[in-house]
Amino acid sequence: MQIIQKELETLNVHIINILTDSKNQISGEVLDYLSAKSKRIRPSMIFLAAKAMETEVNEEVYNLACAVELIHNSTLIHDDILDNADTRRGRVSLNYKLGNSLSVLAGDLLLSAALQELAKCKKAEVIDIFSKSLYSMCRGEINQNFTIGRLPDMDEYIKKSEDKTAELFKAPLVSLCIVSGIEEKDKICSFAKNFGIAFQIKDDLLNILNTDNTKPVFSDVYNGIYTAPVIYMSRDCIDIENCTKTQIINILMSDKKYIQQTVDLIKEYADRAIASLDFIKDNEYKREIIKITENLYKAGM
Repeated sequence: MQIIQKELETLNVHIINILTDSKNQISGEVLDYLSAKSKRIRPSMIFLAAKAMETEVNEEVYNLACAVELIHNSTLIHDDILDNADTRRGRVSLNYKLGNSLSVLAGDLLLSAALQELAKCKKAEVIDIFSKSLYSMCRGEINQNFTIGRLPDMDEYIKKSEDKTAELFKAPLVSLCIVSGIEEKDKICSFAKNFGIAFQIKDDLLNILNTDNTKPVFSDVYNGIYTAPVIYMSRDCIDIENCTKTQIINILMSDKKYIQQTVDLIKEYADRAIASLDFIKDNEYKREIIKITENLYKAGM
């Protein structure tokens, strides 16, 4: 992302320094994991939001950006362990290289480093926000595990998406308002919540459209995790829980209306997110945020 390239490069150096200074035998493997191609979407949103609202990208902002990227990667490492994944971002997964035991510790290492970054902000409210978000993320993953093979209703699915994904957009962006003295905290929270929900629905849809190279196509369906397209199918009186996985996939591929309904749902939440930015005057950084948000339902469909 060219307009914040300098900030992203500084962030990468900061992350490298943290892991280099940790002086343990798995730092190199973890650093290699973090160096894999990534969009860095969460810290990017922090930098773009700060610049759009004309606030300084200072040390505390970098602390937040670093913390959220470390937390995100910590959750990915732990997810790969739970899923027995052998690849991540086109590379061999950390659990495949190090084994599950050391990979658990690698995830914990990143999480502890993130907590140190948050502590540098010296604001108790920031720690409180992130701790509540992490709790919600864990709750979302746990609840998903106990609904495997069961069709959720749409409200339940949206709540799970908010817990699993939107919380890790909300925490840093609301914290940005706190450390920067920005008063429009509620609107930023609304943006982050709706963007995060749209982001998760898009991620789920990509698994069906065969454009998500981080996991096998239709892996959610095969694992009994039913997302928006399947929920829309059920509204046509299709008994999902008594269908075979192959039957569900065949219906999804033959009747594209369920895909389109899901795209429309993504657009609904993306539009809500964009509307929350009405207090920010027009500038190139706001336009970039809007472009990223609109691409959730425009790009790759």
